[in-house]
Order: sequence, then structure tokens, then C-alpha cells
Amino acid sequence: MTYPIKPNLTKKIGITALLMLPIGLKAFPAANSQTNQVDGIDGAVVGTVAVQRDPFWPVGYTPERLDGKGSGEQGKALESSGKIDWNKAMKQVAIQGVSSRAGNEFFAVVNGQIKSTGETVSVQVGGVSYTWMIDGISPPSSVKLRRVSAR
Repeated sequence: MTYPIKPNLTKKIGITALLMLPIGLKAFPAANSQTNQVDGIDGAVVGTVAVQRDPFWPVGYTPERLDGKGSGEQGKALESSGKIDWNKAMKQVAIQGVSSRAGNEFFAVVNGQIKSTGETVSVQVGGVSYTWMIDGISPPSSVKLRRVSAR
């Protein structure tokens, strides 16, 4: 592939920068929030997968839950046993924050969902569904959970 060089353009940016331009475009692909899945047959794109990423994470950071690396062997061991273990299930409940509204009404972000007092939180671990009820929410990040059921 050839790129035409215009004489007045080379005076402004220099011939070196102009020759480096095609290399730079290939080295730094456009940042995209989607990745393509390729099936391996002539590089055909099967579909796109949206990458869920918090914009405030540092560059290159991926949390353990999105990686899938942290729960690999523990999840398999729990699935095979089928025992009810509230402590292991509680590790899957992530309280990301607490916020308030006028009138001392508090809300909590639990596993990415906004919850208030009286609502339930459910997690599935090893084929068993664990459910807690939110008994109380208080600042800065205190959420009181009560066990409801494990089926």
C-alpha cells in the first residue's frame, strides 16, 4: 500500500513523521468498548461482546470477579459437594456502597443492584440459592443482612 506524499505537507511535519504514520495507525488500534469474537475461519467475526468496565479503574486493572480466576477451583469444589455453606455464599455478596436521600432514607448497592431496607439479595453458589433480607442500612457502608433461605 502506498501513501502519496504532498510536498507542502512534508515541509510542515517532516518526512520522518509522515513515514511513521502508517506504522503508528497499526500499532494503536482505536479504543473500543467491544471486542470481536473470531471463529478462526478466515478471521470471520461471529459477534461482538461488550466489555463491562468501571471507568474509574486504573489502566490494566480487572477485578477478580470479572476475571473468573478467583472463583475457579473453589466454585467447582462447592458444586460437587452440594452442601449449604452460608460463609462461602456470603463471599459472593459484594456491597459496593451506601447512599442516602432526604428524610434519612438509605440505599445500598449490592452486587451491582440498588437495594433498600426490606428487599432481598440472592446469590447462587454450587446449585444452591442463598437469600438474605436487608434489615438495615446505615452510613458510611454498613448493611445488616438476615439469612432467609438456602434451597
